[in-house]
Amino acid sequence: MVFLKPYPLFIGRGKMTDETLFFGRCYHLYCAGNPKEAIFRLEADYQAFLDLFRMYVNPIVNLYGYCLLPTHFHLLLRIKEKKEIEYVYGDNSMLWVQFSNLFRAYLRYVNGKYQRSGSLIHRQITREVPRDKALLSALVVYMHQNPQIFGIVSDFRIWPFSSCYAYMRQDRRSMIAKETLLDPVFQKRIVEAQVLSQRQVSDWEGDFNQIQ
Repeated sequence: MVFLKPYPLFIGRGKMTDETLFFGRCYHLYCAGNPKEAIFRLEADYQAFLDLFRMYVNPIVNLYGYCLLPTHFHLLLRIKEKKEIEYVYGDNSMLWVQFSNLFRAYLRYVNGKYQRSGSLIHRQITREVPRDKALLSALVVYMHQNPQIFGIVSDFRIWPFSSCYAYMRQDRRSMIAKETLLDPVFQKRIVEAQVLSQRQVSDWEGDFNQIQ
């Protein structure tokens, strides 16, 4: 079995703005909550975020992978080509607005449900990722393995709030883009890499901590 190890070919860092996102490009979004405060507390919170993502962001992107954890989350996606969505989103500034709407809507949901106030996201990093199958598939696998890396579950494949299950089952009903979900090369890389031992999972942590 070939073990796919991620490598740091990322471009850009910092908060998402209207100058960050461009049509046709791939991005890895990493968001962490406030110290000692969870972004997602209950199962319903994870589902609420995914429902809002489907409403605000999914129409303008091809989603390659995601993983939601109590204190942070990862999204890997490609903004659709301009010709696909320019009838609604004429310039790249509108792309940022859709993500902003997602985060604002989820913040309203959390503040209302838990009777809190103030911001929820403490750290946000947006990186452009080269459109390379080896890199993208390795990053998807790393994201899937996060629940095990952080000790939330003993086997990342049972964590329900990631795109792992969609890839393992090739679930066409999921939000995962068909261009990766049904791509034989991409699919093979992910499925093979997800049949890893506990030790191999742990070996990944140090590599990615250096670039987060």
